[in-house]
Order: sequence, then C-alpha cells, then structure tokens
Amino acid sequence: MVRDVFYVLITFALAVVSYFTSPTIYLPIGIILLFNLYYFLIGRKYLIKKDRLVRRCHACYHFINAFIISMSVKESLEDAYQSGIRFEDKELNEITPEIENLNVSDRIAYLREFFNLAVFKMFINVLGLYQDQGGNILSMSDELISESTRIEKSISDSLAESNRYLGQFILLWVMAVSVLIFIRFSISSFYITMSKSSTFIFFLGMFFLVVLFSIHLFIVRYSSIIVKEDQV
Repeated sequence: MVRDVFYVLITFALAVVSYFTSPTIYLPIGIILLFNLYYFLIGRKYLIKKDRLVRRCHACYHFINAFIISMSVKESLEDAYQSGIRFEDKELNEITPEIENLNVSDRIAYLREFFNLAVFKMFINVLGLYQDQGGNILSMSDELISESTRIEKSISDSLAESNRYLGQFILLWVMAVSVLIFIRFSISSFYITMSKSSTFIFFLGMFFLVVLFSIHLFIVRYSSIIVKEDQV
C-alpha cells in the first residue's frame, strides 16, 4: 500500500537524520525498529479501521440511492437490490455472493448488520412502509436521501480536514528536523563536542521519541472519522 511505503520512507529519513546527528549507530537502528514496530502493530490498525468505515459509508450511500432509483423505475426488489450492490467495495463484494441463496428481503436485512448505520435502518423503515402502503418511493424517500447525502458530504469534509492536518503535521516536523540539521552542520565543532556527552545522546533520543508520540497522536486524530447521524 502506498501509505505503508510512505511511512517507511519517513522512518528511513528520520534514521538518516539521526545517523548524521548522533555519535552512535544504535539510535538510527532503534528508530527504524521502534517506528516500524509501532506502525505495523498499532498505528496501521487505526488507519485500516478508518478506511473500512469510509468505504462502508460510501457503499451504503451508493446502495440506498441506486436502490431507490431502480425501484422507482422497475418496481422490482430484486432488480433494485442488484443495482444497489454494484459498487467497487471488497468487503461488500465478498459478502453478497454468500447470501445469494436468501430471498431479497433477507439479503437487505443482512446488509443492515453489515453497514451498521442508522441511515440504513431508516432506509429499511421507508422500504417497509412502501411495501405495506405503496405509493411513490421517490417522494417517500426525500428525507432519507437528504440524510444519506448529508452523511456522504460530512465524510468528504472530514477527509479533507484530515488531509489539511497531515500537511500541517509534516511541515511542522520538517521544520523541527531542519533546525536540528542546521545546528549539526553550521556549528559542527561545537556540535561534535556536545555529541560526546551522554546527556546529549539521551535528549536526542527523547527528541525522536517525541516525534513518535506525536505521530501516534496524529494517527489517532487522523483516523477519527465521526459519522454524525440522526438516530432512528
């Protein structure tokens, strides 16, 4: 995945910086090991969870809109269901073949647990009302479509805000590391003398631990996609 490669490259860049700013080889080795262990054992799980939620929200939005449009034209549950599941989502594409033996109503009920979103429960309520009373499903779904569209927009806005935070975060730490590199090479004689102190090595190590902790805090915040729904 591109994101994983990007993180590994950042880790490698930090290790290179520590190699030129530290008198010991153990610090860059420790950075490579610790930063990558954190990411692949902890940080990556936050990002995967966020990706799954975003995909499911997109798939739910597509399913509801495609289903209602198809139902208004063909008035067939099966055709509407097939229109709804035509979405490029790995999890959805893996689940739908497993429930093909169920009748269409049971398949839709099963997807309620898959999406686990209040807006899909709202969709099921509208569909049940339509089946019981008939009428124009498009007009009956006005509120549902508005809510689904609002959620889709809130997801897009949240992702855009997260990307802005990413740019600010990278810029902040690039500036901090640049200051460290500048000190290393602009006053090299003083820096070499200072680097022989164990206290200096300790604080340099603490600097990179702060970098790692800030990465953790950023990943937690970056992954916090909050889907605000009306409760139904």
